[in-house]
Amino acid sequence: MVRHIEDITTPADTGDGNPSLNWAIFDDPTRLEFLDALDHRLVESSESLDRVTRVAAIASGTEFAQVSLIGSSQFVPAAHGLVHQPVDQHTPIRESLCSVTMASGGVLRVGDARTHAWTRSLPPVTSGLVGSYLGVPLVDPHNRPIGALCVFDGAARAWSDEDENMLVDLAQLVTRELTLMAAVETASTAAIRLRSVITDLLDRPRLGEGRSLRARAAYRYPSDAPAGGDWVDWTELPDRVAVSIGDVAGHGLGAIAVMEDLRHAMRAYAFESVGPAEAIARTSELLRHLRPTEIATAIKADIAIESGKVRLAVAGHPPPVHLSNGTARLVNVTPGPPLGVLRDAPDIAVVTMAPGDRLLFFTDGVCERRGETLDVGLERLRRTFERHGTQPDLDEAAQIILDQMVDELRDDACVLVVERARVL
Repeated sequence: MVRHIEDITTPADTGDGNPSLNWAIFDDPTRLEFLDALDHRLVESSESLDRVTRVAAIASGTEFAQVSLIGSSQFVPAAHGLVHQPVDQHTPIRESLCSVTMASGGVLRVGDARTHAWTRSLPPVTSGLVGSYLGVPLVDPHNRPIGALCVFDGAARAWSDEDENMLVDLAQLVTRELTLMAAVETASTAAIRLRSVITDLLDRPRLGEGRSLRARAAYRYPSDAPAGGDWVDWTELPDRVAVSIGDVAGHGLGAIAVMEDLRHAMRAYAFESVGPAEAIARTSELLRHLRPTEIATAIKADIAIESGKVRLAVAGHPPPVHLSNGTARLVNVTPGPPLGVLRDAPDIAVVTMAPGDRLLFFTDGVCERRGETLDVGLERLRRTFERHGTQPDLDEAAQIILDQMVDELRDDACVLVVERARVL
């Protein structure tokens, strides 16, 4: 419901100078969720909000205009005609005209702010800055009040319906802009949290601890880029270990969501005793049905615990590197197309890990560099694994490989080192 202060000529005074205002809305914790999702630095530097205040002032013929966000205090990210110093940025709620706008439940049209009970005692009015005021509430996507867009003059004046309609339209633009900013910030925060989950996934599990097969993983990512879709997963079964590693094309929350779908699918097929080639084919079909515009690369491998025999299939992914007796070789495997494109089961490659052998799985961020072919990067990785992959500690081996291979991170980079323990 739209209410106009100037329509209420003699409001009943409750004794605090602000009759009939609903201050209880500021105690609602749910309305702060949207404000918490906003990065105030991003909001404060928004050219769009500055442009809105400039247009509002010009269109209404006023001296001043501003956008205010109001949580526990008032924050002014954009203003026209005045400059807010840092000390002025956080005005107490009860001293803010924009808070009155929110508490009134609608548009506020104050022709003479010095004589009206709702505004006459507020510091902006008593200081002489505000003589007349027109404000429209800003709301979040759930229609909860978060602030106001306002225009005001130092002298009393009458506001027209055209002034009000113009400000209402601009307030809708501001709301959409803030909603977009909150979505961007929420996405960034979620990406950081999801990266933490990925890191935990790689760092915490101890594959084959105390058994004949052991493995360690290491993961790095550029701090200034969106999260990628790299994953590693292992599933210990009575007679084998099922390993998958992959990389979803693209970055951000979408890539991470696809990564989780594929990782869980690979694990489910492992428990169903589906072989590597069929698991790759089924996962590709699943991706085509669930997310037809996405593609990913992957390796699925089954490693026999007793014999060390490795059966693996590849979908558009770089092959693993086998280190045996001090010599590292790329596993000879014919890759199928990437997941989402592949339709037929790819070829199976078989390699046997003798006691003491190690196998290196990795994502392309480990070996790709600008200005060189993938073959050059793979050869550099092969030499690096041959030189440093024999470190007694698997954690150290994984970290050293990343240290040696990744000089400037442009993409997520992940390695998994698997070892078949020596017979004692």
